[in-house]
Amino acid sequence: MSDVEDGSIALVVTSPPYPMIAMWDEMFMSLGAHDWKGQHAVLDKVWDECARVLIDGGVMCINIGDATRKVDGRFRLFPNHARVIEHCEELGLDTLPYILWKKPTNRPNAFLGSGFLPPNAYVTLDCEHILIFRKGGPRKFEPKDPTRIASTYTKKERDVWFSQIWDVRATRQDLKGMERRSAAFPEEIPRRLIRMFSCEGDTVLDPFLGTGTTMKIALGLGRNSIGYELDAGLVPVLEKMLGKDHVMGVVNPAPR
Repeated sequence: MSDVEDGSIALVVTSPPYPMIAMWDEMFMSLGAHDWKGQHAVLDKVWDECARVLIDGGVMCINIGDATRKVDGRFRLFPNHARVIEHCEELGLDTLPYILWKKPTNRPNAFLGSGFLPPNAYVTLDCEHILIFRKGGPRKFEPKDPTRIASTYTKKERDVWFSQIWDVRATRQDLKGMERRSAAFPEEIPRRLIRMFSCEGDTVLDPFLGTGTTMKIALGLGRNSIGYELDAGLVPVLEKMLGKDHVMGVVNPAPR
């Protein structure tokens, strides 16, 4: 992201490929990452850049799920959220209380292991983490800053959004076979995060753009937006979602 200036991004909202999830194996292997440690090393480079471009007081929100997988004949958990927190703390970012996104579409009876016989069954992963980091202390504003006031949310919104467990139905997009590869999250997730942690006129970054959900919502909420996506196969989807003028790595001002 060398074309993005230091300290120019107010908010990062993103959902990266989840290490040790089979659907992402080919992508990670193409980048030379063949195990959990290597896959996170790939993501680390992105978090390094995000920390560089964040403004003082800027916030980064990362939606990531943990993974379960059998490796060398042994079933285990790969705690992706913990590994991301560890690296972001090393970058000097402060970890804020995170959100647990409980996905109602997960099957309640999808248990692994021995079923009704103890002791070899496993707990079902039915939550993903939305990790929240801040660069330095809280942002400072002039009294009665007009863009901050224009970005106010309601008490009802605050009470729901700032609770730790979110019940938001997951999204399955019709992308002609690409929905699993894109792994899009529902629009409600970036909409809440952008309203919670940015003001109108701020610039929002998504370094794993996918189908463009974050950028679409950011532009609709009067924010500027920058996004990156490696998968050239998603370009037609992005053009349809955002319009051709908002694709090809251009910094896009929000409509006025």
